[in-house]
Amino acid sequence: MSDKRYSGSIALSKLKNVQREMKGKDGKMQKVIIIPIAANHLTEGKEGAVYMAVSVLTKEEQDKYKQNGFISQQVDSKVYKSASDEEKEAFKDLPILGNIKDFSQGSGDSAAASGAVGEDFETPMNHELPF
Repeated sequence: MSDKRYSGSIALSKLKNVQREMKGKDGKMQKVIIIPIAANHLTEGKEGAVYMAVSVLTKEEQDKYKQNGFISQQVDSKVYKSASDEEKEAFKDLPILGNIKDFSQGSGDSAAASGAVGEDFETPMNHELPF
């Protein structure tokens, strides 16, 4: 079996988020996306790492958009096992985050996923960014 090289993109805007302009360290305004950890079923790991569980579906044949599959959000298995029936039902509506393409099939095209801005959360507007 030969190796396959997939490429794709993830639309972070499909997660619950807020997008703002904030002042950077250099004083210039920068567009940022703020993604709440708990509201998006993300998990925290060692040394400040934050993880999102995903599922990847691939197909040999390309679809009408010349994609070979997609990436969707899931919840961590520990979270799912401890969830109520109502929460498990809500997990079925987690978003498709993007598409993937098999570049071993010889095409150089890439398609970016797009998405609408997520839910708005209360965020202080006068904080400066550390970068």
